[in-house]
Amino acid sequence: MVLPLLLFLAAATPAFEQFHVDAKFTGKPAAPVLKTSRDRSFRTMIRTGAADGPDFADHFTIVQWGCGAGCVQMVTVDAANGTIYNAPFKTLDWQLVKYDGRLASNDDKFEALVYKRDSRLLVVRGCPDEGTACATFYYEWTGAQFKLLDKVPAKPMEESGK
Repeated sequence: MVLPLLLFLAAATPAFEQFHVDAKFTGKPAAPVLKTSRDRSFRTMIRTGAADGPDFADHFTIVQWGCGAGCVQMVTVDAANGTIYNAPFKTLDWQLVKYDGRLASNDDKFEALVYKRDSRLLVVRGCPDEGTACATFYYEWTGAQFKLLDKVPAKPMEESGK
């Protein structure tokens, strides 16, 4: 009985609870520090999103905006000092496939980016940089960048029941 349990644990994907942080930041969010031309190009979206305050890993804010049908871009803003960090992708789009073996991008419950204020885990569903390697990606926020932990390839719709 131990072997099947070990195989199950080895195959399990990262969970928010594994990357728990105490959400202690209570101050007013700092204004984003726009350093790059990309930051300045999206300044209105970044400033508006960051003003809502932290929603990720205690004092960070995930700011996302659309870039067309089925496409999103994002940055992470430190609410404590306004530093802007790039996403692990420039753009993220999604195709009509099954993510996590169950969730199609046309499902009402589909979310391309999933994160929590009390966790350093970012779950990304889609195809980074308009590529064909669609998957669910699990990233850990290190405080300055995203570290890829795991990747579960998406499946075509007709293979989803397998």
